[in-house]
Amino acid sequence: MIYIDTSVIVKLYVREQYSFEVSNWIKKNNKAIPLTRFHELEFTNAIELKSFRSEINERQKDWVHSAFDDHKKIGIYYYPVINWTETWDIAIDLSGIHTRLFGSRSLDILHVASAMTMKAQHFFSLDSRQAKLASAAGLSIVNL
Repeated sequence: MIYIDTSVIVKLYVREQYSFEVSNWIKKNNKAIPLTRFHELEFTNAIELKSFRSEINERQKDWVHSAFDDHKKIGIYYYPVINWTETWDIAIDLSGIHTRLFGSRSLDILHVASAMTMKAQHFFSLDSRQAKLASAAGLSIVNL
């Protein structure tokens, strides 16, 4: 299983640096993307922040939310079972071991811990600090 960071998912809906490459990789991978409520919170917040910063207009924002909802309905995403207590325990352990080495942020740690809880083997992030943490935690990093 491949765990995909929310920032990568956002690139599928909003044109940013590496959006084209991410889209091509997702098409080539051709597998449903695991999604958690944590992803959904981060995705919604990222899109709303883009609106707040005037990086996208209301029409674009509405289209992104609608497309994301449609993609959830048709199976582009799926909801794996995740044990949140275990995820938090792993996150706390990762923080104690790795934050002083990589400067890891709490939400990045939660993504790596989520991937570990759902037994992902691969981790897709374009954030170098998050990728270092995921690699140190034993996950194989997806490169574009």
